[in-house]
Amino acid sequence: MEKEEKEKQTISFEEAVKELESVVNTLEAGEVSLEESLKLFQRGIFLTNLCNKKLTEAEGVVKILYREDTGELREMPFGEEEEKELGE
Repeated sequence: MEKEEKEKQTISFEEAVKELESVVNTLEAGEVSLEESLKLFQRGIFLTNLCNKKLTEAEGVVKILYREDTGELREMPFGEEEEKELGE
């Protein structure tokens, strides 16, 4: 578990996606044993969760700049623009 925690901090989003694609391709090929398939599946779940976490963190950093009806510029956290549009 400690190894996974350290890896969460060091692996980039792009590296995780690339490895996840490799895991999926290997599983889809169906040329590995059941035991190896289970290990790959677990690794895929770990990588998927890691990618989701990194995306969520990135969304928290990204801000949207929009113009109010008054012409004034405002910042809005990413994702809230959809809520604003739905609320109007």
